[in-house]
Amino acid sequence: MKTKVLFAFAASFLSICAFSQKKKEMAVYAEKKGNDYYLVRLEEGKQVPNVYVYSNGVTKPYKNYTDLKDIVMDFPGMMDSNNSTKEEMVSVLKKGDKLYEITTQRKDPKNFEKTIITVYEIFQGQKRIVEEYDTIYDLAGSPYKEAIFTN
Repeated sequence: MKTKVLFAFAASFLSICAFSQKKKEMAVYAEKKGNDYYLVRLEEGKQVPNVYVYSNGVTKPYKNYTDLKDIVMDFPGMMDSNNSTKEEMVSVLKKGDKLYEITTQRKDPKNFEKTIITVYEIFQGQKRIVEEYDTIYDLAGSPYKEAIFTN
């Protein structure tokens, strides 16, 4: 009996540790090429972002980059988006059978706080605004937060 309890305790401890080890990422840039979306996400505590491809409803790693300049070479729009006041795509989100594009637009390119986040629903090639948020903090409390803050 003591062995079973000890084993159960050890198994639950390991599962809690494994659960807490999940990497947290924040979407920083996205680009659509053809029917595929390329998602650039910065992992907490890491200097070089991870790049994923979202294709046919599945997100999978695209390439394993070791240097930021290699990512910029493949996605040159990433550098322009950082200081732009244009609307830029940041991420996509699939919820149920719906696909959403999340974009940001800075009102002041020097001030991250003055950013409007727009959520578009994509349906049969058409975009429709679903929601707009005045700050990234407002988005963090929304049903679309997992598009930006991913686990």
